[in-house]
Amino acid sequence: MRAETQILSGDVVSINMRILEIQRRYRDVIARELPAPVCAQLPATYILETVTLPFAPHLFREICLRLIPLLQESNPEADYVPLLSRLDDEILWQLAGAVQHSPEPDLAMALDLAVREVRIDKLPVPEADALRMLFLAALMPFFSAFARQQTGIDLSRWQQGWCPVCGQYPVNGFNRPQDGRRILGCWLCETQWAYTRFTCPVCGCRGKDGQLLLVPRGGDRRRRIQVCEECRHYLKITDCTQAGSGCDLQLENSATIHLDVLAQRQGYRPASHYRLLIQ
Repeated sequence: MRAETQILSGDVVSINMRILEIQRRYRDVIARELPAPVCAQLPATYILETVTLPFAPHLFREICLRLIPLLQESNPEADYVPLLSRLDDEILWQLAGAVQHSPEPDLAMALDLAVREVRIDKLPVPEADALRMLFLAALMPFFSAFARQQTGIDLSRWQQGWCPVCGQYPVNGFNRPQDGRRILGCWLCETQWAYTRFTCPVCGCRGKDGQLLLVPRGGDRRRRIQVCEECRHYLKITDCTQAGSGCDLQLENSATIHLDVLAQRQGYRPASHYRLLIQ
């Protein structure tokens, strides 16, 4: 079982690193081609609740075509290209709008609702999980491009557990080298913010008694799982206090998939971007 987990983790990390490279390349393209409105102050909830996310169907298609070969490595049966050719600009605009304005706070679940709302699930498509993975991966650069342009807000004043830009809850974070403060990162738009170390970002439960750290046996003790006994959510934390800098939380999220397996086996779940890794 351990060997299988290591192989799975290695495959996932390799594929995800290449996916991330494409996403960040297009993030920069999107930021140049689709200038976003820059907010001057922190919102009461999050920025994209009241601001429309800049979107372009032609860039979405380009990203999908770049991502498809990588996603097919883990799902060779899925034939994405015919599906993509049948989605006109109007459908893609509807998809983007339905995702952003969905009442479901977790974007991965909001995408499920959006796919049904615009009736994409009625087309002869790959299995639902594969379709969601492609669309979600292709949408992420639009969110991260928007977030990188929000240079007018002071994130040091943000005191909520969810992302101030897109509203998603974090799935991982790190302890800052200079002072040990816990820095949370958004899995969707890559925004980072400091948050109280022993407070659950999901339910607000405070105190060391409710926030437990799980350390896998024989593993890297810098990588831990912080769990909340109140709401049963978990957060992956990397200790960077002895390092020269923080870490790339997107890469770290992929490199610590074994921690997701460990936490889910013990009945905990991530607050966003839920992936069932155990049967």
